[in-house]
Amino acid sequence: MDIPQPLHPNNKLCFCFSSGKNMATLATAEACDSNAALLASGDLRVLQHTFQIYGQCRAFSGSIVTLKVLEDNVLVRELLETRGEGRVLVIDGGGSMRCALVGGNMGQLAQNMGWAGIVINGCIRDVDEINACDIGVRALASNPLKSNKKGIGEKHVPVYIAGTWIRDGEWLYADSDGILVSKSELSI
Repeated sequence: MDIPQPLHPNNKLCFCFSSGKNMATLATAEACDSNAALLASGDLRVLQHTFQIYGQCRAFSGSIVTLKVLEDNVLVRELLETRGEGRVLVIDGGGSMRCALVGGNMGQLAQNMGWAGIVINGCIRDVDEINACDIGVRALASNPLKSNKKGIGEKHVPVYIAGTWIRDGEWLYADSDGILVSKSELSI
């Protein structure tokens, strides 16, 4: 199978994955082609493609941790300070374009704590710093304005992003073609 291979500045291939499976063998397009029944039942869903790609890892996957906030990133930091263990943090920021929920420091924190990736229904900032991090990041856009620091939001709740419900413990698969959410881990 030929899929585009993202490169680090030092020409290392980068694939972030959670369970020892090389993400290069689980392209989202192939996952859709071989799982028609799961797509039809809604157990496998495709997020509408509105996300920009950031970070060193163009392809990543992992068990989902959800967070719902609006223009406040205190809970984002709290979750990223926990061991990621190859999981993916999915942040419903209400689609707000008024400020960033994740910046370079949090991108580095996510990398250091072992998160596979972050998907943000909102904005990031410090794009160059995030692009230097060895994780996958998807966001709607960038905005240099920082967020509020009030600690308002909800952890581990169902969130509705890009046309689909996403729940804690489901699985997310992302590559250059798009993002899939599955009720269970997909086998290769």
